[in-house]
Amino acid sequence: MWETIGNFFVDLFRLTNPLWLYWPLCAVVALVYKATKLDTPRRITLGALHFFASVTAGMFVLGVLFYLVSRFL
Repeated sequence: MWETIGNFFVDLFRLTNPLWLYWPLCAVVALVYKATKLDTPRRITLGALHFFASVTAGMFVLGVLFYLVSRFL
């Protein structure tokens, strides 16, 4: 099982992986979403960072879970 998780990380961080496009997309969505909700630049920045981290962590957990399910079922 640990070898499978290790392979997931190796595949995830290859430069040929199109998932690298996720980072700028998530950053722009977080910034635009928080800019529509908040009013000061400091709150927008902190809100966007929190949103970015939360969405990234959630997507990462889902990715690992789906990868493990696909490998073992």
